Amino acid sequence: MSDDVFLNGRFLPAAEATLSVFDRGFLFGEGIYEVWAVIGHRIVDTDSHLTRLDRSLRECGIPTPPERDTLPAILNDLVRRGGIADGFIYLQITPGAGERDFTATTKTRPTLFIMARHKDLLGAPALQSGLAVDLVPDIRWLRRDIKTTMLMPQVMAKKNAVRQGLKDAIFYDETGITEGASSNIFIVTDGGALRTRPLSHKLLPGCTRNRLITLAKENGIAVEEQAFSVEDLLGAREVFVTSATSLVVPVVQVNETTIAQGIPGPITRKLQDVYLAYIQSLPTCV
Repeated sequence: MSDDVFLNGRFLPAAEATLSVFDRGFLFGEGIYEVWAVIGHRIVDTDSHLTRLDRSLRECGIPTPPERDTLPAILNDLVRRGGIADGFIYLQITPGAGERDFTATTKTRPTLFIMARHKDLLGAPALQSGLAVDLVPDIRWLRRDIKTTMLMPQVMAKKNAVRQGLKDAIFYDETGITEGASSNIFIVTDGGALRTRPLSHKLLPGCTRNRLITLAKENGIAVEEQAFSVEDLLGAREVFVTSATSLVVPVVQVNETTIAQGIPGPITRKLQDVYLAYIQSLPTCV
């Protein structure tokens, strides 16, 4: 097993990977990223993550790295080099190095950094017992549909939740629940339908979210893409969040309010099962 990363065209040991202090990702937080789950030597939803990556680059005006067409092979190589059966891949792109000027154009190639790391995603306790979360006003910028590296509000919200003995945070604004600090959120209505906020500039188009909507419909579960309020959240039959590395995680407590007697519900459990079955149908990297 190696501890290689991929940086600007080559694989190299992580300890030897260096970036310029003039990189615009370092100076301005100007960058975008993607994260893939790796489960059973399988990289989950490669194509949809790459499609979102392309969109983020376009929306931010960041040049596409020359390795774009070979990214699937690079991801597979990193997983194989690291001997990773279960874990995640993190990819970040910035415009590269240049003068510290807001509108400067870089003269170097875009910075492309990719790493793969071991993590027992299926062994996370929250998958079985559920999460207790904090409810937080959404103070983030209004282009949350772009997966940027500017994550200070999310970092602050998660750290504040942990200080309260909670595990994560969910954001809300004047129109209702927006999303989790690093996830999309679903509720189960009294009628047994899934409800999640429709896509807009206010939330990330989650790859796991989109996959789960498809799987739910294929398994006879109605899906409603519409806004819902804090009151709807607190009174829901079930609540869960989705993301690439947390998968499908029940929410059993919101601040002092217990959701559905504090026990993950049957629809959440069913969707966990069908999502895992989908992953197990994917080709392996080995």
